[in-house]
Amino acid sequence: MRTRLVRTLSHCSLSLALALAALVFFAPGLTAQEPAVVTDTISTGPEGQTIVEVNPEEQGVEAGYEKNGWNGFFIRSEDGQFRLNIGAYTQIRYNTNWRTRPDSAHADERDFTRGWDVPRTRFIFDGNFTDRVYYHLRTNINSASRLELIAAFAQVGLNEKWNVRVGRQWLALSREDWIYPQDLASIEFSANDFNYAIWSSLGVQTRYQAERLRWWFALSNGAFGGRQGFPAAPEAADGMVSSRMEYQLGGADWSVWDDLIGRRGRSSGVLLGASGAYQVRDKNETNTRHASQLNADVSFNGSGYHLFFAGSWTSQQLQSRDWYDQYGFLAQGSFFVSDQTYLYGRFDGVFPGSTPGDHENYTVLAAGVGWLPFLWTNRWKVNLEFSYLPQAIHETIVEPSGMLGFLPSDSPDQWSIRTQFQFGF
Repeated sequence: MRTRLVRTLSHCSLSLALALAALVFFAPGLTAQEPAVVTDTISTGPEGQTIVEVNPEEQGVEAGYEKNGWNGFFIRSEDGQFRLNIGAYTQIRYNTNWRTRPDSAHADERDFTRGWDVPRTRFIFDGNFTDRVYYHLRTNINSASRLELIAAFAQVGLNEKWNVRVGRQWLALSREDWIYPQDLASIEFSANDFNYAIWSSLGVQTRYQAERLRWWFALSNGAFGGRQGFPAAPEAADGMVSSRMEYQLGGADWSVWDDLIGRRGRSSGVLLGASGAYQVRDKNETNTRHASQLNADVSFNGSGYHLFFAGSWTSQQLQSRDWYDQYGFLAQGSFFVSDQTYLYGRFDGVFPGSTPGDHENYTVLAAGVGWLPFLWTNRWKVNLEFSYLPQAIHETIVEPSGMLGFLPSDSPDQWSIRTQFQFGF
């Protein structure tokens, strides 16, 4: 009875939040009072189709490309009120993997796997639909050639410090998960992110941002983990409440935290982050009933370097009502040896804690080199990366994954060497 009440309240809270968000979006004064004047020439083509020829001078239409790696190609009205940004990028990856043969009489004999992969190809459409309303649509073609909807949300600016988003979106919980794949220093997200991140979810999220402090609060459909199985089944989560706070202990430029790379010429700063979430699950459809998570991280950025340390605690309740805990820790750093070339290293740990069963820790050491051919964008990037996993991955709580570079094995010791070419516009 109590679980049903909690679940019902969760549904009602999310529905109420969506309704309130809709009222905010359509409140008086948010939309332009005057419709745009359209002056064009209409003619008939050779096959009877209608051709509309827009006169840019009469329309005040501008188009071009911005060298900031975010907007890319754009079309906008002369006054800047209406704007469409169009972007895309893809990743071409070559993987090699060595692992011990469990039935080998010789310890130096290895199984070897190699092959090409295109893990993601993303298309981005976003922009302004008045000076206060922003929209964002993002799709992905994954390594199985399936088209996925990653994000589809609208955002309204309430004032200079507050905004609210409605739709499928990224939830502010883990800083690593908040970063786009194009803006990672490494080839791929960590196992911490694969195991515990939300990725994107349907919900309502509000943000407050001042000079040194910013804060998010969200009501969503959540779903801890399950990144590789996206989209998670709707019954995996009935509702989640989450919040994250960040404070710039040093520096006052929020843009330096938009990636984990740390290019030269950027200002120095220290960022402290903390977040938490509680999720309600349907006890009839999942192995666990409820889940909670806490995260803490600290980042250091300077001209030509970036350091990032993050820890997480996730607790889940079994159908027996017993709780078990899991932990994660990530430490990584990058350092530029020239304006376009950087070295990086990473320690990635996932710890089973009190998870039922006999499990080993997952601890990976990785090192690599990255090259950014253009100074104004991260969408063009070349990586070479080496990773080592000393444990048998089947003995850990991390699922084997070609995305992570580690394949199914009952024996310890796996090595992975991967190269990746990323490009787009």
